[in-house]
Amino acid sequence: MKNGIYYVVFSSNQNDVGNGTVVVKDGAVNGGDYGFTYQGKVHGDKLDLHVFQHDPQAQNVFKGVNNYTLNLSVNEVGGGYHLTGTVNGMPGAQLVVNAKHIGDLV
Repeated sequence: MKNGIYYVVFSSNQNDVGNGTVVVKDGAVNGGDYGFTYQGKVHGDKLDLHVFQHDPQAQNVFKGVNNYTLNLSVNEVGGGYHLTGTVNGMPGAQLVVNAKHIGDLV
């Protein structure tokens, strides 16, 4: 993924959706939303993204799970990316993410 600031919209196969912001710099991905923090590393067209809950009142797109790693495939689409994958160790927990580039880094 190219360096930049991205607005992300995600949905799980459990019919839950959410959105947040991530910053990509030199393969490192950091971001979050009102209830969760995301951190990971891009390796080619793969992203291993650790997600952990910082607000115990927030609802997760995967019910009952509040600390997990996503194994995502990254595909460049227009001015952003389309990512798909599953929760590590839970192949039935699937996620789709659309990441729109909204700014460059200083």
